Amino acid sequence: MLVGVKILIIIALMGGLIAYMGDKLGTKIGKRRMSLFGLRPKHTSIIVTIVTGLLVAAATVGVLTFTSQSVRTALFGMDQLRADMKQLNNEVAAKTQELIRGQALLEQNKQELEERMAEIEQIRREVEATKTELASAQAAKDATEADLASLQASYAEVSQKVAELEATRAKMEAHIKNLQNTQEQLQNGIIHLREGTILFQVDQLLAQAVVRPGLSEEDSNNAIKHIIDDTNKLVLRRLGIEDNGQSVVYVDRQNVEVATQKLINSKTPMVVQVVAAGNIISGEPAVAVIQVYPQQFIYKNGEVIHSTVIDGGTNAQSSMLQFLKQVNERAKAKGIIPDSLSGDIGTIPGDDLFTAIKRISTMRGKVHMEAYSDGDTYSSGPVHLKLRITQMPDFNDKAKIQTN
Repeated sequence: MLVGVKILIIIALMGGLIAYMGDKLGTKIGKRRMSLFGLRPKHTSIIVTIVTGLLVAAATVGVLTFTSQSVRTALFGMDQLRADMKQLNNEVAAKTQELIRGQALLEQNKQELEERMAEIEQIRREVEATKTELASAQAAKDATEADLASLQASYAEVSQKVAELEATRAKMEAHIKNLQNTQEQLQNGIIHLREGTILFQVDQLLAQAVVRPGLSEEDSNNAIKHIIDDTNKLVLRRLGIEDNGQSVVYVDRQNVEVATQKLINSKTPMVVQVVAAGNIISGEPAVAVIQVYPQQFIYKNGEVIHSTVIDGGTNAQSSMLQFLKQVNERAKAKGIIPDSLSGDIGTIPGDDLFTAIKRISTMRGKVHMEAYSDGDTYSSGPVHLKLRITQMPDFNDKAKIQTN
């Protein structure tokens, strides 16, 4: 729009300017009646007018050519412009065909995209369904693993119980075999019972030991085993048999287990006694029982165990025996372990006992008697007794003297 206005303005200015100049020139030539090329002035004026018109056109075209690229292109580059336009039209036609093909391909791609989107949606639904199934399968897997772990634990527990039962069965079979051997030996020993020599009486103490507290299961088993071995050696010596590793002392396995359990983790020292379960006859196996008691401090040195008042005179022996019986009962109640055979809790020198009876028999009136411990004594015993005899004053004699 601005270029066209510019060209019109230039044409108008140039045309007006050249027309004015041509008019002036034609007027001067007409007035002077000039002649060109021998022509008449009229014809010369016509030629000048024509030349002026040509100059107007040439000048106009020249100025436009100089000032406008579009005019230069229109005058001198039209063929190139047509060639370019033709090439551009061909290119546009080719691009149009490509666009048409592209649109067709785009439509095809759109259709394929829609199909792919439909497939993706189908796959997404399948994936969601698969996820749901996977979650369900995972839950079932977890439940199965939990059940499997429970079954494995149950299997391990059952296997352990089976192993324990097998071990118990083996122990019982060995124990039954030992009992059968013992029974055979006992049956064989019954024949020689009347003729055999009794080495140990029933309930007689065969051996005794004090075991320290806090033992483990293994140490407790070893302690019981050592005590049984020592008892076995003692019996072999009494039998006059050389110790070549043979066992003649038999203890019930259950009795051994119970004794071992009492020793395990005990808080105080324990007294372990091996006692004859029956009369032990020379040439026969020695069946024994293990007894376990806590070892406690009972009496300190010089502590009075029992005291009483008796009558002096001829009944001194019976009174003394009754007093010693009371001492025995008092010491057992205190915690002294009595001799398994005699039931006594201790000893008193025979000379001391005889002297005490003789002294009491010579006394008149009431006699105060005390039995005290000669040395510190523990529950395993025995109690070493000492006697203290004191003549009590006769209050009746004092009353008679005061009256007189």
